[in-house]
Amino acid sequence: MPTRTFTPDQLDEIGVPHELGDFDGAATELHREQTDTRRWSSTHWLVFRAPDDGKAYGVTYQRPLTEHQECDRWFGDDEIVATEMEQHQVTVTRWKPAQDSPTD
Repeated sequence: MPTRTFTPDQLDEIGVPHELGDFDGAATELHREQTDTRRWSSTHWLVFRAPDDGKAYGVTYQRPLTEHQECDRWFGDDEIVATEMEQHQVTVTRWKPAQDSPTD
């Protein structure tokens, strides 16, 4: 699985994770979802397109749950390892309540 290593400053320069697409040279957000909640922070998965090479990368970061709470944004201090991503179509089967049948 291909990866790319970013520093926190490099990600900040391209707007990852909060200012995606807001300025020239910013990364483009492709997908974002919350994956976990802890006592003081929430964990998120972000897929973005890097402006320099046009490839999609996925990173995990965290956000504080209140404006007064502090937490480290990145789980790695000096290097953030991003996984190169590609889009795949997936078929999902889900269960839902049965419809009432008319009686004869």
